[in-house]
Amino acid sequence: MLRRLAGLRTDRTEARAFAEATGVYADPLLAAGYRALDDEFKDSPFDLEGAVTAVALKIEDEDEARWIVSCLDTLQVLDSDNTQLRLEPVLHQCVVLSL
Repeated sequence: MLRRLAGLRTDRTEARAFAEATGVYADPLLAAGYRALDDEFKDSPFDLEGAVTAVALKIEDEDEARWIVSCLDTLQVLDSDNTQLRLEPVLHQCVVLSL
C-alpha cells in the first residue's frame, strides 16, 4: 500500500485516477471550487469564510460556493486543524501532477 501511495506522487496516470476517485471531478462545480481554492491558497492554510469567498469569486454565487465548500469538506479533500483548513496534501500533489 505504501508503494502505491508513493507511486501516486510520481505517476501522472495514477495521480489522475486517485484524484478522480476522490470525487473532486465528479461535478464541474466541485472541480471549479477545488481549482479556486488551489489558485487562491496552494499549500497555505485558510479559514472557512476565506474558502467560501475564494470559490464565490470564481463562480459568482455565494450560496453555491458554501455548498461547494461543504461538499469538498465532506469528500475529505480539506484537512482541518481547529479553525484552519488546508487542501489535503496527497490529493493536492496528485491534482497538480495530473494537470
